Amino acid sequence: MEISELDPKLKDTQKKLIKYQEKTQMFKDYVKGLYIDVYTQDEFNSRVDAIFNETFKGDGR
Repeated sequence: MEISELDPKLKDTQKKLIKYQEKTQMFKDYVKGLYIDVYTQDEFNSRVDAIFNETFKGDGR
């Protein structure tokens, strides 16, 4: 494979990385806003799972 063939793939990969970095920051911000003392451990885990699934929905996990 030549460098010219890799360049578009590299650009696509960089775009995906930026998208995931933004989604990861959004997820961290949502979770940081949860107060663990308001929930039982199971409720908190369930809430974090729901936020994760909503944030990364459709990303082929």
